[in-house]
Amino acid sequence: MRPKIQFRAAPCEETPRQLHGWTHIGVPPVASSERATASRLRAAGYTRRVTAARQLLLVVATEAERPSAFAGEVLVCGVGKTGAAAATAARLAKGGVRAVISFGVAGAYPGAGLDVGDVVVATEVAVVDEGLETGDRFVPFARPGMAVPGAGWTQCDASLVADAKHAVFRVARGRVATVSVCAGTERLARERRATGAIAESMEGAAVAHAAALHGVPFAEVRGISNLCGPRDGARFDLATAIRNAATVLGGR
Repeated sequence: MRPKIQFRAAPCEETPRQLHGWTHIGVPPVASSERATASRLRAAGYTRRVTAARQLLLVVATEAERPSAFAGEVLVCGVGKTGAAAATAARLAKGGVRAVISFGVAGAYPGAGLDVGDVVVATEVAVVDEGLETGDRFVPFARPGMAVPGAGWTQCDASLVADAKHAVFRVARGRVATVSVCAGTERLARERRATGAIAESMEGAAVAHAAALHGVPFAEVRGISNLCGPRDGARFDLATAIRNAATVLGGR
């Protein structure tokens, strides 16, 4: 014989009462047995909590970099590290995200073997332009106890990115630097290439830092829109870069 459910009044609480994954809002009755059936719990004012499926978050700097077809959520953060870190952190704080991809365009460094329209999948990302410009060279900021967030090379999660098979453009994997000032001179492009990076973007490592703080996997995918170095008359093709980069997102 099933035990009867006995109810007693309870004071109102701001936090909903919970029982076996069911939540009661307002003044909850209290069951005398934890083996109460679902139908009786519903009758008593309890409702089943439903947890939304966690999705992939794509972070882009501008609307122009939003891919035409993407199954997950797209967050437009604004250009640069500050907006990227702040917007990503604010979104991740709300929950419901299983992984983050920083997506958009990038400039390719000389000697990397990349051309406009090629795609870079980052293996590691780092902020590389926090430091001192002497006029002859750039000196990275590095003092004990005064770390620059994102300055260390952060490994990316390769499993978040699909392989673009039979692509008519090159898909390269390698380090992608994150900068605030793009390399518009040959000297600066060479210096940044010496870090092992093959391309530069303006948000990647900032998004990665926010993802790391929330324990969320991260990846970066960039289409090459231009070659780093002097820009006078240089080719710049955002549309082709975004279209090609979107292919490695697959059906994600």
